[in-house]
Amino acid sequence: MNIFIHFLEKYYIIFYVEKKEGRISSPEELNKRLQSTSFVTWLILGIVAALLIGLFTWSCIHELKICLTGKATINDGVATLVIDDNDLNKLKVGQVVDINNIKGEILSINEDRTPVVTHFELANGDYEYTIILEEKKPISFVFGN
Repeated sequence: MNIFIHFLEKYYIIFYVEKKEGRISSPEELNKRLQSTSFVTWLILGIVAALLIGLFTWSCIHELKICLTGKATINDGVATLVIDDNDLNKLKVGQVVDINNIKGEILSINEDRTPVVTHFELANGDYEYTIILEEKKPISFVFGN
């Protein structure tokens, strides 16, 4: 807390006194005012700047995945996915489905509104699936699409 108070005091001295006394007219005045800023103040400013640069870099590089998960039933290499009606509207033919790290595509959506995925070389049974619906960079939440 003392560091924060120290920072505010220095900020007050540099900016408020500058307004009160007027403009800096010589290099000596500038040196005098810069010397009143301590190492701790510059350290805090540097840490904040580094954190902001790191956050911006991460938000430009990293991708957040919006996924849909559920149960799939596999019979003879053909998977039938169990999906709620609300989530079914988000699916499209050709989206990639991941079951046990094996990828397949949605081939069709049946009359009873169940997506069918094929080409899984797994034993018959029930498995967990993941469908990546969308990938977004965090910076897009700030600046839009």
